[in-house]
Amino acid sequence: MMQVEGVGLHTQSWGAPGERPAIVLLHDSVGCVELWRDFPARLAEAAGRRVVAYDRWGFGRSAERAGRLPVDFIHDEGARWVASEFSATRIPPMEQAGAKFNNRFGLVYLLSVYTHLRRDMVENNLRRTAAALRPGGTLVFTIHGQHSADTAERYNQYWLDKTRLLSGLATAGYYYERYPYYYDEYGLTWFTKEAVQELVRQTAPELKFVSHHPAALDEHQDVFVYSKA
Repeated sequence: MMQVEGVGLHTQSWGAPGERPAIVLLHDSVGCVELWRDFPARLAEAAGRRVVAYDRWGFGRSAERAGRLPVDFIHDEGARWVASEFSATRIPPMEQAGAKFNNRFGLVYLLSVYTHLRRDMVENNLRRTAAALRPGGTLVFTIHGQHSADTAERYNQYWLDKTRLLSGLATAGYYYERYPYYYDEYGLTWFTKEAVQELVRQTAPELKFVSHHPAALDEHQDVFVYSKA
């Protein structure tokens, strides 16, 4: 049992420590080590590296957790565990990072982030992320674009009205609807290519457009690439 900021988290590793970096397995939602079955052991043997995983707080053999889970618990808890396990520096959300992270990163990759945030939240994050990039740095992010909207039934969300989505996207270039089963502001978001480019121009003019790849991620998310002047 490993203590992370006073919380006991069950941690398990496979393979012996070596000079090569360890491979860290993180659940994308709730979960525990047992769900990985024999995969970590086989991965450690095949890669010749140490493999590490842990039980999420409140699950498996980790400490119990009371109250509802905040919407950001997945990445926040994972970041805290990784920082403790590997003596790494925990990077807070960009909106909380402050000026000490300005001009620090050569590459920022935001996968399925702007696909779930309200427009003003996207703007705030984009502004801070642009500041955190060093000159010449690259920003890659994904969004739900026109193709995603045209095939919205794939998401199997009973509350999502595709007709209203397509109408909003055609009118405003943007559409957001909060998940009805979340307490926090978190949902599904769509942008047209033109709306994304205009948002970046207004919010982070230091970012220069490089490329746009429609439906390039899993055939449903658009990929945008920008560089910092």
